[in-house]
Amino acid sequence: MGAEHRPVWAEIDAQALIHNYRLFAALAAPARICAVVKADAYGHGAVDVARILHEVGCRDFAVAFVDEGVELRQAGIDGEILVLSEPAVSDFGVAGDADISLTLYSLEAIGIALATRFGKEGKRLSFQLKLDTGMYRAGASLSDIDRISELLEGVDLDGIWSHFAVADLDDPESVAFTKLQIERFRDAVEALSLKGITARQLHIANTAGLLDFPKVRFSKVRVGLGLYGYDPNPKSRSIGLRPVLSLISKVTFIRQVEQGVRPSYGRLRPIDSDGFLGLVPIGYADGVPRALFRGGGKVAINGVLYPFAGMVSMDQSVIDLGPGPRVQIGDRVVLLGSDNPVSIWADEWALRTGTISWEILCGISKRVPRRVV
Repeated sequence: MGAEHRPVWAEIDAQALIHNYRLFAALAAPARICAVVKADAYGHGAVDVARILHEVGCRDFAVAFVDEGVELRQAGIDGEILVLSEPAVSDFGVAGDADISLTLYSLEAIGIALATRFGKEGKRLSFQLKLDTGMYRAGASLSDIDRISELLEGVDLDGIWSHFAVADLDDPESVAFTKLQIERFRDAVEALSLKGITARQLHIANTAGLLDFPKVRFSKVRVGLGLYGYDPNPKSRSIGLRPVLSLISKVTFIRQVEQGVRPSYGRLRPIDSDGFLGLVPIGYADGVPRALFRGGGKVAINGVLYPFAGMVSMDQSVIDLGPGPRVQIGDRVVLLGSDNPVSIWADEWALRTGTISWEILCGISKRVPRRVV
């Protein structure tokens, strides 16, 4: 069964995406929204997402790597595209030719970028300076501000930015640390300014930062998870976000079984009573977590929730349909999405499998076709 015939697909709700974008744009104003579309737009399809947002006025996009930015340019996306991680020097020319802005933080890379010219006009590479204010992952150390200032003397940067470590957490210690990061960022920007180094834009807030620390919008806000309909800290509020991605399949086979049979690998749990099992041609290779069975995961068919009957396999899942023949071959199966009156979303999967919504969404594999609806 080829991918084009296999009844598995992801639906991308364009109106939900636009709704979320406009909600954040209103919250951030007058700052701009930078749509984070790295990792194939968190599994939603970067080109489709960028095109939808571009049509409603978004002109700032962020990706993880240069090739992701090139993909957007080749799809006709204009405006600023910022690469969030420092690329290899060998990618500098590619980025320059595609008018992609780089993030730099190592002294060596900054020096090379300043010396690099491209195109007939000999233009300098566009880049932004990332400061490490407490993530301790990537970014220029604040202790290197003096050395950075010497290197950047007389340079008008395209941007200076940093990244929150725990803005999505609301316990007192995390809130205090986020405030410390904000203070460190302000102090570093001021220190650079006093040495004559300015930037066209400043940004530190992500989705959680905008929602919980709205006074630190600066020039723009990088919104990732929120665009796709999820609040990084859903316990604290409900702001009307609409999940964008639904994961759909169909029942392809039904068999009648006796009480006590143990379906799928490991034979982990017996069926409670005589009844029916349904086969759905989707598995962990498509992004359905193998641990969803142990976590009590369910699917929706005709508005009714049915549990997984055994471990999720690589390409298939077995569903416990219970004693009644209420489900037919060909019926639509909603793994993620709404099936009135019930719904299942990525944050539920995350809770059931001990992970986060980001990982669930990014885990929907490339072999699942995306359909914009």
